Amino acid sequence: MAAMHFTGMAAMRFDGRLDYQPGCVILAITLGMILSTLAWRRVDALSCAGAVVETGIFLVLGIAAIHFIAMAGTRYLPGTEPAVGGILIGRNATLTSAAACAMVIGLASVIAVFDQRWRWVRQEAARLREVADCTIEGLLIHADGVILWANNVLCHMLESSAEGLAGRDVAEIVAPKCRNTLRPHLFAEVHSIDEIEIAVESSRILCVEIASRAIRYEGKPAGVIALRDITERRKAEARIEHLAFNDALTGLSNRVRFDEVLAKTIQSTVTARPAYLLMIDLDRFKAVNDLHGHPIGDRVLQHVASRLQRLVRQEDLVARLGGDEFAILLPNTTAEAAIGLAERIIETLSRPVEVNGLILMIGASVGLASAPINASRSASLMQASDFALGRAKREGRNRYCFFEVGMDVRFRERQAIEQDLRHAIEARTLDVHYQPLVDCVTRRIVGYEALVRWHHLERGWISPAEFIPIAEDSGLIMPLGQMVLECSVATARDWPKDVVLAVNLSPRQFCNPNLPEDIIATITRLGLPAEQLELEITESVLIDDSSRALAMLRQLKAHGIRIALDDFGTGYSSLGTLRQFPFDKMKIDRSFVQNLGIDADATSMVHAILAMGNSLHLAVTAEGVETQIQLDALYAAGCSVVQGFLLGRPAPSPLPFVSANELLPSRHS
Repeated sequence: MAAMHFTGMAAMRFDGRLDYQPGCVILAITLGMILSTLAWRRVDALSCAGAVVETGIFLVLGIAAIHFIAMAGTRYLPGTEPAVGGILIGRNATLTSAAACAMVIGLASVIAVFDQRWRWVRQEAARLREVADCTIEGLLIHADGVILWANNVLCHMLESSAEGLAGRDVAEIVAPKCRNTLRPHLFAEVHSIDEIEIAVESSRILCVEIASRAIRYEGKPAGVIALRDITERRKAEARIEHLAFNDALTGLSNRVRFDEVLAKTIQSTVTARPAYLLMIDLDRFKAVNDLHGHPIGDRVLQHVASRLQRLVRQEDLVARLGGDEFAILLPNTTAEAAIGLAERIIETLSRPVEVNGLILMIGASVGLASAPINASRSASLMQASDFALGRAKREGRNRYCFFEVGMDVRFRERQAIEQDLRHAIEARTLDVHYQPLVDCVTRRIVGYEALVRWHHLERGWISPAEFIPIAEDSGLIMPLGQMVLECSVATARDWPKDVVLAVNLSPRQFCNPNLPEDIIATITRLGLPAEQLELEITESVLIDDSSRALAMLRQLKAHGIRIALDDFGTGYSSLGTLRQFPFDKMKIDRSFVQNLGIDADATSMVHAILAMGNSLHLAVTAEGVETQIQLDALYAAGCSVVQGFLLGRPAPSPLPFVSANELLPSRHS
């Protein structure tokens, strides 16, 4: 604008010359520059009406300031040459001035347009980056596979910086095995979402979902790739799948997984060698769980699972079906291999288990069945293995048994007996019979042993040797034992005070931690003196869990209840047991009495037991006396009390308490 003004002034032709005052010229140009600058600073906001008006005002003021202030500082000095026709306008100078003005304005306009466009492009790119930093996905913008920019999420994901990623090839951050999946996302419009793995700076591998789109970035064609980290989601899905098919405690396959594999294995046995199924049940796990609690029991199960896993082949399947029941499926194998594994399982699980400083003994029973030899369906094969397992447990546990034809019939019969026994206990239709205990010296009845009897409405009399093991295995021994105790105590409270009531306790009853309190509460409620009750236990009670059983027995003895060791001589640590606990009585097992007077070894054993009892100041009772020969031999050996069919069979009501038995000669005769 200054150039236009002074060029126009120079184009004037007249007599004389023009004189400019420097101060006014400087002031005019300075004000013009300031006002023009204020006008052009508002160019970016010309979309607003107020900015247009404001820009126009500043431009007009700038032009006016340059023109009028410069003119105010201009003086005309007349010359000697007269003007031709007054003031002559020089056409060439005027055109030059106008062209210069137009060129300045045009150039300024072009620059302003391009500057505004460039600023808009940069603002759009900045807004794009701001939006990208707000997403949960990692985003990168690339040109032909070269990274131009990455958002903060991706930088954090890759443990790098935006500057460190810029200029790198996208393929460098992707695992080599996934680069073929990446390629279409770089050079083509892909609308699918794929999964790939990327490598981070710490050498970790992340699983991500990748999606891509074509965009324009800073005015040029580019591509944007979105990466969403799904590593934790995949871990969670894997965990869910693991829990769906594996036991949470032991990590072994669970029932769902086992059933699925078993069905497929049975189908394959049509063309392959037979498959064998081993059902495993821990023998003394319930006692361990009840005594030490579930945390210790859980650790025992984990030890068992670890031992089983080490015994099998890679193609074999070990599963925990529930509780302390495990199963092993052996596909494509032989009977010899299955038997060998069963023997190793029994041997391995019989070893002590150490948990938190406790040394625990469990053991296992194993039932075996084969497909398609014993069954051609999953359910039938598992049932056959269960039958074999049940037989192994009934035959003494800590052994294995193969399925045999007819086991299913016996099993169903056993199930029927168990169900009927449960109803009989609830209805209290079982009977308690009493067998006399006779003193050899006074020939008086000094006590009775309470024995449970069961007369089934359809089956008739069922032997205790048949239904007592069923009660122990099914857990019915607890209510059955309580019923026998209550019935016998109610009967014995009217007896003379010197007549003892002997009641048997099953080892399974000691699994009840409240057993001493229940017994004491029963005799207190029914009014039987504690010293009139004698509890008979077998040595297996002390072998299975000596510390717990001894604590219970000491609690009962402290209350005045007598304790007798039944079936003495048949255990494995009888002498140690007698030293551990001061019993009131021990009973010679009937197996020794039956051969008394016939077998010299049996006679020697009886004499040794009697001598031991005398030295320990224990009363000794011989049970199973059925012949006169046995009775005479016991009398001659100095046995104090005898019991058996010869002296009286179990009966619903006791015999007279002071009756003499003519079969007993006087010791002094």
